[in-house]
Amino acid sequence: MEGLTMKKKVLGFALSAIMAGSLLAGCGNTAATGNTSSASSAGASSSASQAASSESTGASSAASSAAADGTGLKIGCVFADLGNTSYVAMGNAMEEAAKARGAEFILKDTGNDSSTLVDVIENFIASGCNVIIEQNSDAEVTETVNQEALDAGIIILSFDNEMENASASYLASNYDLGYQIGTMCAEWANEQFEDGKCQIGLLNASSYDFILDRVEGIHAALAEKDPNCEIVIETDAVSTTDGLEAAENFLQAYPELNGVVGINDSVVLGAYEAFKGANRVGDDVGLFACDGSLEGLEAVAEGSIHRGTVSLHLNEVGVQMIEDGITLATGGILEETVNYFPLEAVTKDNVQSFLDALK
Repeated sequence: MEGLTMKKKVLGFALSAIMAGSLLAGCGNTAATGNTSSASSAGASSSASQAASSESTGASSAASSAAADGTGLKIGCVFADLGNTSYVAMGNAMEEAAKARGAEFILKDTGNDSSTLVDVIENFIASGCNVIIEQNSDAEVTETVNQEALDAGIIILSFDNEMENASASYLASNYDLGYQIGTMCAEWANEQFEDGKCQIGLLNASSYDFILDRVEGIHAALAEKDPNCEIVIETDAVSTTDGLEAAENFLQAYPELNGVVGINDSVVLGAYEAFKGANRVGDDVGLFACDGSLEGLEAVAEGSIHRGTVSLHLNEVGVQMIEDGITLATGGILEETVNYFPLEAVTKDNVQSFLDALK
């Protein structure tokens, strides 16, 4: 996949073929040591045995081919919150990829509740999943149930965070992601305001360690590129509804607030509605986020106050997780087990190419 630093090497089936060839050669040498009569009988027996072996090998090969294609495999995926529209689109792309490979795909969410995550994983184990893809912000809470999955021979892949017991992890460099959000905001503020002086709000999700890294990147970029852009109010938000309510509160406290930086498109889309409802849609307002969701891209394309997002190419990442899960579940090996996906700033100047790619 373009831009995604993931390489994989499938060795399982080649090794099986080599081992099968060695075993057949050993049987042939043993048969050759008998006398003529026995050799004749052994030859007939060997021919029958080889024919049966050929049929068995053919059936085994067909079964392996089917398994390698994902047929009969079950993949369970759990995200923190399907209120995030990016995860919904990502889940749809993953389901299509799984179906194309003959695998069953099950998508769940936890409502940002770690105890619910434990229940979901237990259900995945009970339902016979071969692969579990999980977005997990608290690996300690799920340590026992994940070990149960591993003991059952289930492959675990980690999305958006790195876990020790996962076969592979897929994540952004959250500091770099936040830094890009902050950079877009700072560049806009420096162009719009004298000395870049403005006041903005921050939509956080402080219960997630990886989000704290993202927020640190936002702060660092603003401090470096526009120290006069001040974050004057902050609260947690994990959904569009949360973002709407939070931004309404922001505007009550700071009616002249110049914008919002947020931890993803979903929460900032809520803020977008709050600012529009307050008729704050002028050049002195800017909203910035990340994910590159369809709704986020469409808002940027409107050329209004949602001025920038950062694309994580999440649909492509989701498809890669399906492919890698099937590879591992069918005996293959991945050369890269920690995979960072590419980040790309999206503004009104380049948004159309991203929208075209989603059509």
